[in-house]
Amino acid sequence: MNGTLNIESFKFYIQQDALFLDGYIRTILTTASRIEDHNDVISLAKVAQGSIAVNKFLCDHYFTIYGVRRGKKSPACFNFTNFLLSISYSDTYEAVTVLYSCMFIYKTVTDNMKSGFKENNKYKDWFDFYSGSLMEYGYATLENIVDEYCKKVGVNERSRMLELFRISAQFELDFWDSAYNFSRFNQFPKEH
Repeated sequence: MNGTLNIESFKFYIQQDALFLDGYIRTILTTASRIEDHNDVISLAKVAQGSIAVNKFLCDHYFTIYGVRRGKKSPACFNFTNFLLSISYSDTYEAVTVLYSCMFIYKTVTDNMKSGFKENNKYKDWFDFYSGSLMEYGYATLENIVDEYCKKVGVNERSRMLELFRISAQFELDFWDSAYNFSRFNQFPKEH
């Protein structure tokens, strides 16, 4: 928040976020392919399109500025994306729930960080981009779809949605923590 984040942590984070977005986009598209409501399919396709634009910007802009390469998924990223993809093949209400949870936690974390933001923060452009219209659209769209599912499903399904929301939120927080503290974690061995 105050601009003191280690640049190596930020570089690791953007590398892992690009890899995460690959899995997140696949999860959106798999989920969209299984939804019956055509309006929801269109909305999810737009969320996927926005996520692709975010990933392209991340790679084109930040990878260039900081000399970041694609790399391999960290254990936290690997586990998180595999969880998302596995849920995308279960009931659609479950898949939409985990997609929304990711977006909700991401928005909550970035909004919280931005509220304590100092004007000369070296990551200001990242905050500005990630709190822009693409994120807002994705968040609002997924929230609306989840709300509609909550109205249609029974108590057991809503309980499962809440459970999956919590699990996905924990994965998201663990992902952030692993990026912030990446030097403390045993990453994949470097190739020689």
